[in-house]
Amino acid sequence: MQRATTLAGLCLAALFGLSDTVTGQQLFRRSQYFLNPYLSNPAVAGTSVDSPVFATVRNQWAGFTGAPRTQVLSGHTSLPGRLGLGGIVFNDNTGGAYRQAGAELTAAYAIDLNNYDAVSFGLGISTNQWSFDPRGLEVWDVDDPTLQMAEQKVAVDANFGMMVYGQNYSFGFAIPQLFQASTGLSSSRLSSTGPENELTRHLNFMGTYAYEVKRGMVLEGSGFIRMTGESPAQFDGYLRGVYQNKVWACAGFRLNEAALVGVGARYANTVFGYTYEVGFGDVRYFSPHTHELTVGYQFMKERGFKGGIGSGRTFDRRRLVKIPN
Repeated sequence: MQRATTLAGLCLAALFGLSDTVTGQQLFRRSQYFLNPYLSNPAVAGTSVDSPVFATVRNQWAGFTGAPRTQVLSGHTSLPGRLGLGGIVFNDNTGGAYRQAGAELTAAYAIDLNNYDAVSFGLGISTNQWSFDPRGLEVWDVDDPTLQMAEQKVAVDANFGMMVYGQNYSFGFAIPQLFQASTGLSSSRLSSTGPENELTRHLNFMGTYAYEVKRGMVLEGSGFIRMTGESPAQFDGYLRGVYQNKVWACAGFRLNEAALVGVGARYANTVFGYTYEVGFGDVRYFSPHTHELTVGYQFMKERGFKGGIGSGRTFDRRRLVKIPN
């Protein structure tokens, strides 16, 4: 019970006690960027020869009562005319009394740069439902006026992204929460007419490079940087070894926050990935353990964008191009 109380206090402090706007974590976190890059950038929609559908479950600080849990379902496909279309739905229970759920619809357009490279631009429209429900919390001050009223609001915003990709690399950026829409939740819960929390615009950079060490063995490095005007930049780095495009192992870190290891496998059109993460922050005293499981299915198509991201093969206009992934 003490753990639940502590976590609730941390969440509420991050959301309502630090400033007049939300400066806590607003976007759900994950570890397996390399397995499903579409979640990070709407420009990835349709850039694979297949049509992948992925489901991800993340249990953060496992064993900690009331710890954050996230579930995500996503999929995207290519359409005629170099277009891509995709969608995401998610539920993010951040612990304590606060949670959000949402959906995003994205569209992308790709332009050939040469026989092997292309650039894609993507735009997404997202809707988030934010919920605050203090019932069931064990708090120190039961008369605290900021904990007397439940709220549930909906915010609509947009995401933009760009990605350049080729046979063995990809790099680009994305801008989630482009318009910084209001969440509708009162930041000063002492008054119903107080200022409202806004979504914070993020600027995310990501890149991947795969090097074929020898036939059937590939080393893939990837990095992810997230920036906002409200918090310090965060950097994630990963190294993955892939054998015969069927099994892999990976290791990575989130600078000053966590380290992780993971494994994965591909059988026919089914993909599986698991990562185990150990946190470095103060929360390690309660539970440093985080588990993330991803399962996907890749519906094969006869045609797709060349230089596709996240696929073991991709089609050129007149020939099949193998890429080391």
